[in-house]
Amino acid sequence: MKSTSLQLRKISLIEYLLGIQDEKVFDKIESNIHKSLKAVKPVDIVFTKEDIIERAEFSNKQIKKGHVLSQKELEEQSKNW
Repeated sequence: MKSTSLQLRKISLIEYLLGIQDEKVFDKIESNIHKSLKAVKPVDIVFTKEDIIERAEFSNKQIKKGHVLSQKELEEQSKNW
């Protein structure tokens, strides 16, 4: 699968998550994500040069759109990590 296709799927999933209003549904999704991440070892996560550039470009677009968090918001959010 091409990484651009994966990026589009990620964006689509993020948009879906933003639309969820039922906290129980969101909790189940969040729990499954956390379980899946625990199963992945850091050595299993490998980024190509293209992946890193694509991620940086995506981040720059998000910043230009104003989709950012303040330091305080990030610190509050990170308490749940």
